[in-house]
Amino acid sequence: MMNLIIAATQRCGSTMILEDLRNANVFGLPEEYFIPWYNSEKIINVKRELEHIKRKSRGANDFSSVKIMADQLKCIDRKLTGSKLTPSGQCGSQFMPSVAALFRKSYWVYVKREDVLRQAISRHMSIETKINHATKNDTDSHFAGNLLRGYTASYNESARYDFQKIKRHCSNIVMENIIWANFFEVNKICPLTLTYEQLCSDGDFAYLNGIADFIGVDFQVDSGSFPRRQMVKLSNRKNDDWYFKFLADVNGP
Repeated sequence: MMNLIIAATQRCGSTMILEDLRNANVFGLPEEYFIPWYNSEKIINVKRELEHIKRKSRGANDFSSVKIMADQLKCIDRKLTGSKLTPSGQCGSQFMPSVAALFRKSYWVYVKREDVLRQAISRHMSIETKINHATKNDTDSHFAGNLLRGYTASYNESARYDFQKIKRHCSNIVMENIIWANFFEVNKICPLTLTYEQLCSDGDFAYLNGIADFIGVDFQVDSGSFPRRQMVKLSNRKNDDWYFKFLADVNGP
């Protein structure tokens, strides 16, 4: 169905990776195409919708890729099962069997973030500001949603700290990573795992070579000429302040 699936959780850095994959011009046009499936009653013809996703996610070399979030798995599986396009017995799985069957020939790249607290703060900040991503210049175009065109450090001045909500985001992130771990284990999938922290510390695009080797695509990145990201980092001093405030609140007075 799709050549490459990016498995992720919200605010783990996966959109940054998607931009690099798109800029490479050999990994298709990955995006979060399954968002409309949250309102699955609107998806009437599942086969037609899947064909539409494949067309949108396909690059010039006919390679296609898509991103799936852990919290999307259940609704995708339910809709696939209802459509009977992927009978559960096809792969013998007991956990998200229809998703496993549909993508049984796909390669999986799993993106996660080691610092769950910073990821949780990023989630809470995005809800407070209604901004998920930003570009450096206000004239930049980008495929990401909830986009701030032209980053300014004051964008989150009015965001409100909330210990309980951040704590809840931490719990949700842990559960979503457990969901992915179980999905991979039960369905005997061995993904290539990338961490946000490692990609940031490397500071270049060489990790794309690892993805190319993993999936058998002929590609070698030239970091000197590779297109720079339009998307910029949203996190600023306020994120750091919340991080240490949360740790102080956990330890109590």
